[in-house]
Amino acid sequence: MGTKVRGAVAAAGALVAVALCAPGSATAHPCASANAKAAANNSFLSLNNTSWVGIHRPELDHECGGEGGAVTSTLAKARAAGVTIADDPTLEQVAAEFERSSNMTPVGFSANVIPYLPNPYNSDLAFQGDYAYMGTNDGFVVIDIKDPAKPKQVHLNKSCTTSQGDVVVYGNILVRSWDSATNANGAATQSCGGTLVGLGFEGIHIFDITDPANPVMVDVGNNPADGKQGLRFSVNDVPRKGCGSHTATAVPSPANDALYIYNGGSNSNCTWMDVLKIKISDPTQAAYVKQAPAGRQCHDNTVFLNGAESRATCAGGNGITMFKFDATIDPTLPGGIENPVQLWSKQMAGLTGGGHSAAFSYDGKTVVWGHEPGGGVAPNCQTNSDIRFKSLYILNVETGDQISTVPMTRAQDSTENCTWHNFNTVPTKGGNYLVSGNYQAGINVVDFTQPAAPKIIAYADPKPLPKTTTYGGDGYPDGGDWSTYWYNGKIYEADIYRGLVVWDLDNPFTDRANTVSYSNPQTQIGAITADNVAPTATSTQTGPIVLGSTVAPAFTCADEGLGVESCTANVTSLDTSSIGPKSYTVTAVDKAGNEAVTTIAYVVNATAATGTPGGTVPATLALTLGTPASFGAFTPGVDGEYTATTDATVISTAGDAALAVADTGANAGHLVNGAFVLPQPLQGLGVVKTWSGPTSNEKVTVTFKQAVSKTDALRTGSYGKTLTFTLSTTNP
Repeated sequence: MGTKVRGAVAAAGALVAVALCAPGSATAHPCASANAKAAANNSFLSLNNTSWVGIHRPELDHECGGEGGAVTSTLAKARAAGVTIADDPTLEQVAAEFERSSNMTPVGFSANVIPYLPNPYNSDLAFQGDYAYMGTNDGFVVIDIKDPAKPKQVHLNKSCTTSQGDVVVYGNILVRSWDSATNANGAATQSCGGTLVGLGFEGIHIFDITDPANPVMVDVGNNPADGKQGLRFSVNDVPRKGCGSHTATAVPSPANDALYIYNGGSNSNCTWMDVLKIKISDPTQAAYVKQAPAGRQCHDNTVFLNGAESRATCAGGNGITMFKFDATIDPTLPGGIENPVQLWSKQMAGLTGGGHSAAFSYDGKTVVWGHEPGGGVAPNCQTNSDIRFKSLYILNVETGDQISTVPMTRAQDSTENCTWHNFNTVPTKGGNYLVSGNYQAGINVVDFTQPAAPKIIAYADPKPLPKTTTYGGDGYPDGGDWSTYWYNGKIYEADIYRGLVVWDLDNPFTDRANTVSYSNPQTQIGAITADNVAPTATSTQTGPIVLGSTVAPAFTCADEGLGVESCTANVTSLDTSSIGPKSYTVTAVDKAGNEAVTTIAYVVNATAATGTPGGTVPATLALTLGTPASFGAFTPGVDGEYTATTDATVISTAGDAALAVADTGANAGHLVNGAFVLPQPLQGLGVVKTWSGPTSNEKVTVTFKQAVSKTDALRTGSYGKTLTFTLSTTNP
């Protein structure tokens, strides 16, 4: 979002007419009028001007696609006229134009510098999913950023013939701003979406971006005879509702099937913030709701959507107005989205105008305010420039009290237009970070985690644009970085002439930023409490540490916030080479990016010597039997099973051992009474127990069983048998 760049003045050298065509309807196709205007006014970027990096070679046959029918490409017309058009610059060529800090790396580039109008420039950005939407003064561009290193232009919409064209995206809806009332001369040619906008029109146009590669304008007028119309609220209307749309800020309320827009007219005739409403399920149902008095013109509005504690700013004129609203209640109620309540209004000391932009810290405690004295076309960042004109201001959200300022640290020369322009804050728990686009001062990244002591931690500053004979006035173009925003791990820069440049910032705190499904940079959704407390590391070493021993470091890390991400020591073994105090370091990093390096002290406090006391054990296998087993009395003529036990005490020093019982006498396995033998065998013979190592004085129970049948003939007397108990080993 921002103020228009200085208009070009007719100069020497005529621009070749490009892509002149008209559809079958009575209204000339917008491409035709746009290109005719370019030819008639000698655009400051002629098709054959290759004096500086950034000239774009049009390649798309659908440059005006999506509305009004097929057109002949600029490239084809230029070739027919014998004009040589420069190739797009490479990423390497663009990167060479920047002086940058070591933590900033250009990773991708999508060129969009096409000389259609006297002021062909790229403006603001919005993001959704894998796409970036870049506003232009004659439409908008859709860029596939799924791979940030290879951004690819998938749609170039040039169906709107004027205005800076700020964009907002939400779901299938794209909103484009139109901020200048169409005059009588322009009424015959000024159009959007293939339809004349009409005398005095200013407001917004809505496009359906269900297919990002083929946006289609939505008819808000709902009168087929009028063609596709936008939502009008013009400074010329009686009664006046608004002053058109210089900037638009999304306030989504999906529970109410509504996309609200807090609109900035950036006109002293309208000292309020416009509230618009678009039905999400049917964008043709769009309406101007009301005015929210701000006591100043609203250039940009920024929203901090945080449930019942939501906030909105109106930045413009000589200061900033803060609103509060509750996004959880009926939007039509006092204090709801449609009726924000003014919390405070602040005139910035010593400043009379130029109020421009604002952004909240994600903890909701501070707001950053910026202004563009001179409308963005003045060289306000020179060494001798007024410090107020090249500073950001950090304020308390609840009171408006000033906390600190952030001056532009790199001086620009007298030919470079410069001011803090468009910026957003990074959604990370690692602190508060702001990414800003600053015209010819390029990109700044500000750490304002400590709001009283903010500091610039990264930058990318382009070389001054060279003088050109096709630019009016002093010959030096006003250009540079219109807007720069953080989105899902990368920094995206809309360069007024070059196109979209993608940057990578090496910073542990921003590297851990939240990933979002969409981003309208002037709409911040949800509070994030910063985690600025570093993790801790402590020793868990126990016992004495012996001289010359191998000991691994023992430690643990803890974090009170999001938890520990990594916990590593700088050694794998402690230094035990000498007696005395030692130390090593542990680096702990938490999930917010906070890092702590802790020195862990330990003491080598013991020494060791080896001795060989010992003794010998003679090979021993000892077996002692207890009381002999007795079955008692057998009862003749009755079936029965009788049990008898004894015990064996075992001592063995062998590697293995086995205790077994055997009957080696006559009638083996049967009890005998003289010459009489029990028919049923004695049970319990064989291996009783085994050992796989030594045992000492272990008492083993040995159990025998004897079955007697009722038909067994039993002889009076005692039955018995001498058995052999054996303790043996295979490994003495």
